[in-house]
Amino acid sequence: MTTRNIYKWGSPEIEESLPKHTLEFLESQFQIQKEFKENLPKGELPLRKLKSSKITTAVINKLKLIVGKENVDLSDESRAKHSIGKFYSEIYNARFGLVQKTVDVVVKPDSEKQIESIVELANSAKIPVIPFGAGSSVTRALEAPKGGISLDLSRYNRILEFNAINATVTVEAGIFGPELESFLNDKGFTCGHFPQSFEFSTVGGWVAAKGAGQASTGYGKIEDIILALTAITPSGKFESKPYPAASIGPDVFRLFLGSEGSLGVISKVTLKIRKYNVKNSSKGSFIFKNFESAVETMREAMQAGFGKPHFFRVQDPEETDISFRMSGLQGGKEDYVLRLLGYKPNERSLMHIIVDGDADYSKFVLKKIKKIAKRRGGFSTGESPVNKWLHQRYSSAYLRDYLMNEGVRIDTLETAVTWHELFGLWNKTRAYIKSFPNTSCMVHISHAYETGANLYFIFLNPMDKENEISNFEKFHKGIIETIHTNGGSLSHHHGIGRMLAPWMEREVGKEGVRILSSVKKIFDPKGIMNPGGLLGIK
Repeated sequence: MTTRNIYKWGSPEIEESLPKHTLEFLESQFQIQKEFKENLPKGELPLRKLKSSKITTAVINKLKLIVGKENVDLSDESRAKHSIGKFYSEIYNARFGLVQKTVDVVVKPDSEKQIESIVELANSAKIPVIPFGAGSSVTRALEAPKGGISLDLSRYNRILEFNAINATVTVEAGIFGPELESFLNDKGFTCGHFPQSFEFSTVGGWVAAKGAGQASTGYGKIEDIILALTAITPSGKFESKPYPAASIGPDVFRLFLGSEGSLGVISKVTLKIRKYNVKNSSKGSFIFKNFESAVETMREAMQAGFGKPHFFRVQDPEETDISFRMSGLQGGKEDYVLRLLGYKPNERSLMHIIVDGDADYSKFVLKKIKKIAKRRGGFSTGESPVNKWLHQRYSSAYLRDYLMNEGVRIDTLETAVTWHELFGLWNKTRAYIKSFPNTSCMVHISHAYETGANLYFIFLNPMDKENEISNFEKFHKGIIETIHTNGGSLSHHHGIGRMLAPWMEREVGKEGVRILSSVKKIFDPKGIMNPGGLLGIK
């Protein structure tokens, strides 16, 4: 039992590898000492012994009667794997064999009735329950400070109803993104929700984290796609109906969006679906002389009223240059031509565009954006950069494991900000991150709206030899503070978890915390659902 099986991103069969020019970039950028790299654990260490499960034999036997003994797992490996996500400090500690705050048992139901029985049993015994989808959370949402049951929904994964007339699909919450999308594509539809974690994410996880896919500019975030849900709470079963629209008081079901397992277990979800034909999509890309011109092009396009692209992305100058270097384009023919035309390194900014839907519509919207881009100095670079990005949009997540093998710390934070505050937030947050020596900060916009956009910060710097976790936590908290004091939301699509809970009162106010705490007491009076998670509510 090695820790690599616990923390590693994605498929355990995939080994990370990087081309020569990327390795050269890493070595020149971060200058990690060879001895330090060689002494870093690569995941081959054994898992340290966990504390014994606190759940009584009587309760374990009852769980086995509910789901079958083969679906109740008390092994250290399974308990550890279900108690960490993909936050940096979780992965770093796991490399040394250390996984703390673990659940006591992993239980895998395959029906709504079984979920109800488990929640009822846990509530009567005051045992914590933490719903588990695919484990790709990056907010420490899966830690179990009070132990309890990890409710793994991977077996609860059926498509319940496909309705082409209504353009809806109803699914069990444990279904993985690729399985749902493949089913819909075969019928000429798409869900339109593609987070970077798509391959290792579930519909229930999308809703619980209030997530966004990479094509959310056109299809919307999950709160724009969902129509109805069913949730199993300690107080009972809640169900809403998939009306196209209704005026029947506040939408109570929306309380579960972004609830991160703190109110109950999301069991069924009804989603909007859209007709889709990949041949109808129009793609394009532009390079701009500066970030400001690219962003202003994006803002103008979003507010123009002619329609929206589904995928709309702008990379800032540092991310653009690192992309050039890591892809081997720097110093090549294309790079030489761009420099001659005035698109200089450390200044230029790359934009990607994809428009889905009807073929005439997609061509029309792309043509309109091209007109704005050219007026603002954008140079068309065709479909190739978009296709290259699409080719690695999921596999790039594996890069983190490789970088940590090389002694490079990498993590991300994302936020939403209005257009008029975007440049100030970008400048000040970058300045804070870059104030640390030998640090790279890549920033992109990947979700755009009429009123603003998100900013996604990716930061890389060498690991600290002596005090890596405390050093990282201080650095990380500083980034959060800088973002939040300069007009940015605590999160745009990753969610809150235990990572951001300390800032929630500042985000929603004392009254907001009071309201959310009151809602939790209604659905979960004994506080068994993911205690200490969202808001730190017990």
